[in-house]
Amino acid sequence: MNEKYVIHPIQVGTIIRKKSNMVYGGSAEKTVFPLIIFYVEGCGHKMLIDTGGSAPDGKHWLPYERTEGEHPANALASIGVSCEDIDTVFFTHLHWDHAGNNAIFPNAELIVQRTEYEFISAEDRPGFERDLAMESHYTLVNGSINDVRPGVSVILTPGHSVGSQCIKIETNEGSVIMVGDLMPTYENLVRNVPNGGYYDLAVITESMIRIRKQGVPIFPGHDMSKFG
Repeated sequence: MNEKYVIHPIQVGTIIRKKSNMVYGGSAEKTVFPLIIFYVEGCGHKMLIDTGGSAPDGKHWLPYERTEGEHPANALASIGVSCEDIDTVFFTHLHWDHAGNNAIFPNAELIVQRTEYEFISAEDRPGFERDLAMESHYTLVNGSINDVRPGVSVILTPGHSVGSQCIKIETNEGSVIMVGDLMPTYENLVRNVPNGGYYDLAVITESMIRIRKQGVPIFPGHDMSKFG
């Protein structure tokens, strides 16, 4: 494959949480974390990793804010991309802050792990907006798969949620991996610790090992500090 992908991290809101919520063993210090989507273009595709948080209503998921410019449609428009341009969305998982704007991408194929979809379709679960997520039609994948799109692979990494996946993408600078909430900040990477929100520590630790063995740069899901 001669053409490679270009990746644009885009902030689409902010939440305030205890650091320990994001960083296993972290402090109780209240910290501002960005919500991030990644716009990926190349090989004839215009894609997203995740769709960001659901619309703030002043009642749910607080503290949570999103400016007008951070609405995904406006944030994409600022770099010359329309919602209609997006042909594929890969979800790291379906929590409210990663799958809250699916409907604004009418032409996109939405790709998620089957285990994630089946987990939330069964009943309401903490951290998900089940009714909103279930309004979408998804393409379901099973486990780790290479070249779901040319140069784009998914790696099953449960632990934060049962069907979390990381997205590996080939760029001109080499491959990179978007890890979502497996390791949501650069502090997780430096300290080699998982997300503070996990359902099974052994499982999420094994998923981290699987990703680190890839030996490529890692893009966390809630940290814009290295993106300028």
